[in-house]
Amino acid sequence: MKRIEERALKEFESSLHIAMSFEDIEGRLPPMRPNGERGGERTGRMSRRGALALVGSIGAAVLLVAVLLPTVILLASNQPAPAGAPEDLYENATMELLRKNGCLFFEELAFAEDQKNHVFVIQDGEIAEHYSYEKQIYYDGSFDSVRNKSMVEAVETIGIPSFRGRSDSLSLDYSFNDGYIRRVSLVREDGELTVESVETLDKENVLTWLDPDKQPLPTREQCEGIVVGMSLDEVVFHIGKPQREVGYGAILYQFDVDGGGILEIRLELDVERENELVHDNPNVHIYGTHFLYVAACSFVPESLSDVQKRYMG
Repeated sequence: MKRIEERALKEFESSLHIAMSFEDIEGRLPPMRPNGERGGERTGRMSRRGALALVGSIGAAVLLVAVLLPTVILLASNQPAPAGAPEDLYENATMELLRKNGCLFFEELAFAEDQKNHVFVIQDGEIAEHYSYEKQIYYDGSFDSVRNKSMVEAVETIGIPSFRGRSDSLSLDYSFNDGYIRRVSLVREDGELTVESVETLDKENVLTWLDPDKQPLPTREQCEGIVVGMSLDEVVFHIGKPQREVGYGAILYQFDVDGGGILEIRLELDVERENELVHDNPNVHIYGTHFLYVAACSFVPESLSDVQKRYMG
């Protein structure tokens, strides 16, 4: 009988992963008296049946915790985030916020990127609709699936565009760290911008990413915000694409300025930053041929017509 009890108890202990064995419990009890009772105070008496009851109580407690703990965790996870917890910047966006953060405005759409990708439909200078999507990992085949979709729908698959496309067409550019730019050409159907085609451009070919017909032109104040150390990405984001390349050996680009004048920027390659930031991040947006940075910038004291005569015959 004793062997049966001990075997059953050990099987029960094993199923609950309890470290204390029957022998441990029995060893902690006061020594047995001649009459069969344990020594010590009355409240300390414990028979073999009592030991089994103790282990059963411990097992019940373990099971109770195993059942209740996931429930407590689930309830805690559904509680509202504490004050000060990070939240998406654009969930409750205003036009002022979009302009302040330099969001990409294109026709009646505005694009923003934070914890999610966002598309805003603008009507009469105000946000009429707001769509947000989970961020997408780039893969080339995704662009094939967005033809004939609205630009709002396309963002769900290919993410938000990096830059405006050429000024002489309805287009947006996607730039990824694979040596190419994907230019999404759009048409307006029933008042909505729809993807018509996708063209792959080589970043090594300067002619594919200059914009000689760019409109509108940046103001002088905007151009004065371009400083040494900015990446070419940042320059294009703030004042648009350069109209022309004028360097012979040096990397020189010119940007026409609203009201007359030209901003000329000399760029240099930073191999260390390219290796550190670009090669380790396949989704980083790089515009142009290399990881270029502003080394010098200045206003050229000549008119656009003079430049056209000098560089275009």
